[in-house]
Amino acid sequence: MLKIVLRAGYLKGRKIFFLLLSLACIPFSLATTVQDSRSDAPLKASDSGGGGVIPPDYFPLNPGNRWIYSKTDSRFKKTETVRVEIVSTPIIKWKTYYVFSQLPFVPGLETGNNILVRYDNVTKRYLRLTQEGEMPLFPVGPEADAQFDTSVDASNNPVPNRMSYLTCLRCSDAGMEVVFDRGIGIVAVQSTFVWGTENYELKSALVNWQNFGEPMIDEKASAKEPKTGPVVSRADPNLSLEVEKVEQGAKLIFKVKNPTESFLSFSFTSSQTYDFVVREKESGFEIWRWSKGNFFSQVLRNLALLPKEEWRYEEVWNYKDTERNDVKPGVYEAVAILTTKQRLESAPIEIVVP
Repeated sequence: MLKIVLRAGYLKGRKIFFLLLSLACIPFSLATTVQDSRSDAPLKASDSGGGGVIPPDYFPLNPGNRWIYSKTDSRFKKTETVRVEIVSTPIIKWKTYYVFSQLPFVPGLETGNNILVRYDNVTKRYLRLTQEGEMPLFPVGPEADAQFDTSVDASNNPVPNRMSYLTCLRCSDAGMEVVFDRGIGIVAVQSTFVWGTENYELKSALVNWQNFGEPMIDEKASAKEPKTGPVVSRADPNLSLEVEKVEQGAKLIFKVKNPTESFLSFSFTSSQTYDFVVREKESGFEIWRWSKGNFFSQVLRNLALLPKEEWRYEEVWNYKDTERNDVKPGVYEAVAILTTKQRLESAPIEIVVP
């Protein structure tokens, strides 16, 4: 079991709790044995930054990372299990995000699901993506009345490889402390309210393919635990192809629409995202393909289409075949293709060449 020892603040009016992680639960001391890869000595808390920033290895972002917590509160004296995991890594506007199933102990996200998070190396902060844009996952500064600081033990001595996120520093019946251990993530949380306290204690974790604490068992979610559901919908996008006559030939307009309330994730094996193909209507013989003659790098990548959003691609077919010869007058058939691992093709549309 994880043992929590509460104590008075080391600044007047400031409340902070310190957690002693039992060796019976964790096979080694999380706070003191995680070492800097560049040194044989453990990092001191003062080396971690403090103030408004936090190093990225204090909350590791990697697909498959998961943490299981025991949640208790002093009001109802109840205990439940909370599972937090990174379930997807979509790329949005050339930025890679890590989608958390839930983060109920982060201020403002108590009931949120499918939270997109990334670490910004410039500001040294964790950011989350919202409909209004990016915002700090852990706001800091006087306006937020919150800060990162070194964690201390019962004697006010800094604890190596451990940091705390503190809010409402001078409040007597409000505020919280989130404790991070280097290489593991959030190991404990205490929130203080008028009615009492709410605590999260890490029981087990799988972080960067390493196990911590109790054996990780895939248990069925508690009936009282909120269901998170899949972050990425398995539904297909709506594909449509339109044709507009232009002076040079026919403009092909390909639209990829996400009809769901979730993200649609697509995997590609190259830098190519779409293609257009024109065939003879009667024979089905391909006479023109937009991508032929274009160069695309071979790279594995994922793209995410936001809920209710649409991608649009346009190219012009100049009534020539792939050898750049004029095609004969007649009826042709065009299709648009989303060049994912499993190709998705639009319904065909007729083009009449005069």
